[in-house]
Amino acid sequence: MEGTVFTPCLEGMKNVKSEEGQMLTKPFLDTCKLILPVIEKFGAAMTLVKSDIGGNISVRSFLQPP
Repeated sequence: MEGTVFTPCLEGMKNVKSEEGQMLTKPFLDTCKLILPVIEKFGAAMTLVKSDIGGNISVRSFLQPP
């Protein structure tokens, strides 16, 4: 079966938790970035949503300890 626009996001979700069940920030944010092209397919009406999500991902990336 061929993948869909959601396939990369769904595959990425497999890696966002540690074996102990803790959320891993970087893999989660990387997976969130994969949803942006999906939102873009909805057209100009979703431009602000895409921008907001992308901005939140960037801000969260800077808030991580080095």
